[in-house]
Amino acid sequence: MKNIAKSVLLLLVMGIILFALTGCGNKLVATKTEKDSTFGEYDAKYEITFKNKKADKVTYTMKFKDEDKAKKAESLMNAGAALSDEKIDVTRKGKKVITKMEAKDFVGSDDESLTKERIKENLEKEGYKVK
Repeated sequence: MKNIAKSVLLLLVMGIILFALTGCGNKLVATKTEKDSTFGEYDAKYEITFKNKKADKVTYTMKFKDEDKAKKAESLMNAGAALSDEKIDVTRKGKKVITKMEAKDFVGSDDESLTKERIKENLEKEGYKVK
């Protein structure tokens, strides 16, 4: 019985350490199905990580029904990234187009716009389901 208690305690401590190291709770995920005349219907997902209570990095993923639309989106996103002053990384994996950028380039650099509450509020206004 003593060994079981020690094992449970050890697992609990390891879980707390893992939780602290991975920064659970410092991430916001927003999803929505989009539909437009250029790309048709696709699933959109924002993943925003936070550091010191401010947004740090943004990953935007577009998942298409076919690879041709993903290729077209990748091409357009890369063209836009090339014209931008911000560092924007665009990659494609099959039917997914993944865009990564600094949060300040996505939402602005003032402290108010980088808060979790403000970003969540804005994404919900745009129809995203935010977790």
